Amino acid sequence: MSLATDIERPALVVSRYFDAPPELLFDCWFDPKAVGSWLFATPDGSSRHVEIDARVGGGFAIHEERDNQLATHFGIYREIMRPSRIVFTFSNEKSGPSSLVTVVIAPEDSGSRLTLSHQIDPEWAPMGAAISAGWESALEGLARASGETGNGYTLVMRRTFDAPRILVWKVWTEADHLLRWLCPANFTVMFAKNDLRIGGKWRSGMKSPDGEDYIHCGEYLEIEKPSRLVFTHTWERNDLEPRADTKITVVLTERGEKTDMVFIHAGLATPESACSHKYGWTGAFERFQQHAIELVRPNH
Repeated sequence: MSLATDIERPALVVSRYFDAPPELLFDCWFDPKAVGSWLFATPDGSSRHVEIDARVGGGFAIHEERDNQLATHFGIYREIMRPSRIVFTFSNEKSGPSSLVTVVIAPEDSGSRLTLSHQIDPEWAPMGAAISAGWESALEGLARASGETGNGYTLVMRRTFDAPRILVWKVWTEADHLLRWLCPANFTVMFAKNDLRIGGKWRSGMKSPDGEDYIHCGEYLEIEKPSRLVFTHTWERNDLEPRADTKITVVLTERGEKTDMVFIHAGLATPESACSHKYGWTGAFERFQQHAIELVRPNH
């Protein structure tokens, strides 16, 4: 057994309570069939390869096809202590730089508490929200693999806008700007209203090319101008989507004259709903980009 620590790197920590006992949760990390359904899995991805050598010094290779590209995940096991502790390295390239992940499983009430710590390179800090959301989504998959229903599916998207962060913030938070982009491609925004404060409400409607009206709404939970926005999202009128109370997190990082966005939509009811929302948000963000560019041009 080898102990693995790296105190120089900051750690992202996610935790979840499970109904399952520690032994069952632990074993799900090493069952290739189970792993392929939840670890590094995305709602619209397809598992292509799972290889696990469950011993200290052994490793894993887990690959998933996403948007016609192969997403690869590699690691080496540093510690394996059934049923309480797993430590492994993590990398997207077999010979690339790696980070360290520690999984601790402890009995709690009639089930278990799993706490995962991921020590990331400081250069990855701007992606912290996306990494945490990825692990939280994985733990929801682990819950399903261990017999629970789970708390929905998570969509994580990244986009770079050709505009400074304060302008991107305005486009996200001011109703006059929301009117220009808050709908999928080929749809039309009918109205957009918002009260930008903690507990404030937002509401917007859109019309499809077929003339159908769709209305969504929510409440602001966190506002950290100009870097972070968290709000709930519910369809008030949408016969195509299953009912779900979801949460959206937007994290904005300035990079020169551009802004990198991490967008997280959590709690979607089904994988199909997550894919549908991905399509819708992709079109919306194209409109967002065009509108932001139009706003930048007068300043140059």
